[in-house]
Amino acid sequence: MNAIVKLNKEPLMSKMQELCTILLQDEGYREMRAMIDEFAADEQATDQYERFMEMHQAMEQKESLDIELQESEIQHYEQAERALYDHPLIRRFLYAQREFSQLHQEISHYFTKSVELNRLPEKKELPKQTCGCGGSCSGGH
Repeated sequence: MNAIVKLNKEPLMSKMQELCTILLQDEGYREMRAMIDEFAADEQATDQYERFMEMHQAMEQKESLDIELQESEIQHYEQAERALYDHPLIRRFLYAQREFSQLHQEISHYFTKSVELNRLPEKKELPKQTCGCGGSCSGGH
């Protein structure tokens, strides 16, 4: 069979537009979007976050090259990380970013599992949702 088969994406994109319209109208979405916008508008907060991310990348690069991290580097990194969460705009930005990332993963998993199973997945067949706290919270997740 040499025929090229293509999906009719038009109805899929129509439903995607419907899904995104629901998202954009959601009050929680609007609040999280405002958290991101407030962070982005604050130069001090964005600078602090960017400096931390540069430090994070530099440390990851050292680790990938098997370069031992100095205790002072680790302490400086941990102090900078705590400072992110002490800053209300950065803390709210990180929360919103995590929530959007989790939603994206859930949608992606649902799509992938539907294709894999050739049917809609049951809840038990989907990955368990996480609270995003690294497992240190107690929320029954």
